[in-house]
Amino acid sequence: MSADTNVADVRAFIERVWNQGDTMAFDEFISPDLVGGRERFKGMILGFRSAFPDLKLEVHDIFGAGDKVVSRWTITGTHRGPFLGIAPTNSHISIDGIAIDLFEAGVRVDGWAQFDKLGLLRQLGTIDASGPFA
Repeated sequence: MSADTNVADVRAFIERVWNQGDTMAFDEFISPDLVGGRERFKGMILGFRSAFPDLKLEVHDIFGAGDKVVSRWTITGTHRGPFLGIAPTNSHISIDGIAIDLFEAGVRVDGWAQFDKLGLLRQLGTIDASGPFA
């Protein structure tokens, strides 16, 4: 598959699964042999969508090279359900992140993502936002 096709697939996955919550589409984009487990990844997305039902993932930059796609994005939403043992706070969150997806035969087989976990916990009020790193 071409890098352009892989980029289009990442965009479609973000829109259908992350933004629309279409979990039925999940298996179209993710290999059953995904490193770390396809069901584990699906559970992570469902956990976010359950805790932040108005979740929106906005892509700022995306490009593909060979079998990899890199995306830079922001997730926004309102904390309306339990998340990582944290009761709903009704706090609006905005977190930035970046992901690298690895494709094989047109499906994602591996990936790496980093996002502002500390900022998320601060926005949920679980970490004191004052101090030298605020």
